[in-house]
Amino acid sequence: MENVIRALARGLQVIEYLQTQSPASLAELHKGTTLPKVTLLRILHTLQEEGWVYRGIGDERYRLSYHLHHLGDNLMAADALAEAAGPILDSLQTDVLWPSDVAVRKGLRMEIVETTRKKQAIVINREAIGVEPEILRSAVGHAYFAFCSDTEREEILERLVQFGGEQGRLAKDKAWIAKVHREVLERGYGQRDAHSWPTPAGALCGIAVPVFVEGRVKACINIVWPDGAVASEQIETMLYPRLKKAAEQLSAVVEESYFT
Repeated sequence: MENVIRALARGLQVIEYLQTQSPASLAELHKGTTLPKVTLLRILHTLQEEGWVYRGIGDERYRLSYHLHHLGDNLMAADALAEAAGPILDSLQTDVLWPSDVAVRKGLRMEIVETTRKKQAIVINREAIGVEPEILRSAVGHAYFAFCSDTEREEILERLVQFGGEQGRLAKDKAWIAKVHREVLERGYGQRDAHSWPTPAGALCGIAVPVFVEGRVKACINIVWPDGAVASEQIETMLYPRLKKAAEQLSAVVEESYFT
């Protein structure tokens, strides 16, 4: 037990150092914490694997993940958003007929924390709670990615490149990233075309917009429908305006209930 506690204490020591001295090189961490470099490398590897620390590709220096910076308020916001979203999602589905999800960032993915899919007569992936769409291959992910801060966006890209896979490949494509970012900002929403990305979405289309809390993106809210069920002009004239209004309502409820 003493060894476990000692390891935890050393990990916290590294985190505390990076809170005030980030970014830092291995040599700087060694000097600032007095921990052996071999020990530091083990700690840093563990913290990187768990998403608390990341190492910049350009400068190879360590810094706290944006995930850790906002852990406390993100956890609270996720619970608050899920609770506050219910009536708003119900009203939105009554208005537009199609179901919606609320998703928050979870590491390098988004996580659906509330949904109205079970209330839809047409089956659309009803077991959506806990599903984790990829950030670079989902409408909610694109909406979050485009509207989050530059610092958070760069961290997401660097970590995706480090983890590799299809998302890592996309993150390396600077032209594609810039195009997606620009298009989402211009439209005001992230968009998914059927068959563009893999399951769990399947042959679904959707759009998503950000939910801001105290000026920061805390979640995204979407509307999803089966391929071919919605004409393109309906997105701009009906779905997007109503979705944007729902996101603003959710932001207002959360801010009033939990931040005043």
